[in-house]
Amino acid sequence: MRIGVVCEGPTDFFAIKEFLGHSLETEGVETQFVPLQPEIDKTASDGGWTQVLTWLLRNPPATRIQKYFGGGLFGGTLGVEPMNGLLIQLDSDILGDDGFKKFVRDVLDLDVENPAASAARAEQVKTVLSRASKLAEMTDADVERHVLAPAVESTENWCVAAFLTPTRDFETLAGAELVDEFMCALERSEGKDPSPPYSKISKGKRRRRRFCSTHRNCSQRVITGCFQFSAAHDQLLALS
Repeated sequence: MRIGVVCEGPTDFFAIKEFLGHSLETEGVETQFVPLQPEIDKTASDGGWTQVLTWLLRNPPATRIQKYFGGGLFGGTLGVEPMNGLLIQLDSDILGDDGFKKFVRDVLDLDVENPAASAARAEQVKTVLSRASKLAEMTDADVERHVLAPAVESTENWCVAAFLTPTRDFETLAGAELVDEFMCALERSEGKDPSPPYSKISKGKRRRRRFCSTHRNCSQRVITGCFQFSAAHDQLLALS
């Protein structure tokens, strides 16, 4: 199965590729994740929510269906091998960002809230992605090929879930607690002694690629501890 990925940055792509790749493998589904946004080998920055929403707006439904799903008489365009679907990821930690709220209001004509509950936060992100993707303009079949994957609060939560036991609701981790939990997991994975508190999360691409690759076999922990990851897994499994 081939899945195109539109996500915030390279570190998110590594988590998607490794954790979802392994969770699908356990179901007998070999999956190739193709980075559409960002292009991992070309990007000079980590991207962000603006790149995700801008990519969707620059690639309206007709373009996406023709180019990536093999629509039309000849199937696919510009030498793109048809894909089974698109996975679109956005972190929920941007819901309180004023710039995000303004962009969504001005460009998508949508007012977003910043609820506390993880399920409500995921729904807010899905609403934004649905509007930006223009799912309302598509057939049901094409809508099903769009997997909207909010990460609550971020894909760092998936990383923590893959590393820590016992399993709990890892989508409740946020702010300074998430920073410390992730950085402690990252440093322990590298054989270092953690030294919290940490001021920020490391976005180093080499470190994150290695971490996700090392712990990919723990995808069941992520399924158990992160409901939105589990939902994305189920949708991708249905596409296969």
